[in-house]
Amino acid sequence: SMRLKTVATGSSGNCHLLIAGNGETLILDCGVPIKEIKKGLGWNIKKVVGVLCTHRHLDHSKSAVELYNTGFYAVAPYLIASGSEKLSYKLKKSRFDISAFALKTADGKWTHTNGDGSECPCYGFWIQHPEMGTMIYATDTELIKWRFKDVNHILLGVNYDPELLSGDDAKKNHVVRGHMSIDTACDFVKANASDQLQNVIMCHLSKENADAGKFIEKMKKAVPNVNVCVAEPGMELELRNPGECPF
Repeated sequence: SMRLKTVATGSSGNCHLLIAGNGETLILDCGVPIKEIKKGLGWNIKKVVGVLCTHRHLDHSKSAVELYNTGFYAVAPYLIASGSEKLSYKLKKSRFDISAFALKTADGKWTHTNGDGSECPCYGFWIQHPEMGTMIYATDTELIKWRFKDVNHILLGVNYDPELLSGDDAKKNHVVRGHMSIDTACDFVKANASDQLQNVIMCHLSKENADAGKFIEKMKKAVPNVNVCVAEPGMELELRNPGECPF
């Protein structure tokens, strides 16, 4: 079965690995030095089939160019200037099937911003693999307008709790703009939940404006029959395909 391994999460860097039973590995964001990623892979880099990158901010893309130069297939939809709403990718010699979806508001603006307030193109990913079924990976967005059917696992960047926001208005504004609150996250998960949903993993929590225990409690209320957790560096989680016979 598939394992999700978190190498790093948070504003200092984000990187997760999806590792299939045969070792086939997909890297989700690469916002840490390449050495850290190699360590997370147990130095087994031959099995990497691709690298997904959500957007250009360094805490997500730091080693993208290096990985690409190493010969890994890089999926970075934000580099396609057209801002397509949806893109599909076939990874060679891999059982991963990937679609990218634009994280925009209903009126077509990107929901994530750069430090100067300008829009930052950012994509979420819909990932399918026979060993885990389907997974959504999305982060650094205020909202997700898309709806998905039969989702098995959700890995979601949940940044802040409005009740914990501190600092002046400019700082608060930067947090709110382009990041997801726990309340919006609960609404999104609820809207996309079915009896097929097994895991909700929250990642990229803000150091100052988030409380992991409270986030888990709120999310469990939204989806009571689902395993809910917060990603920590070094965490590994088994992701099963609920359609497959367990024995």
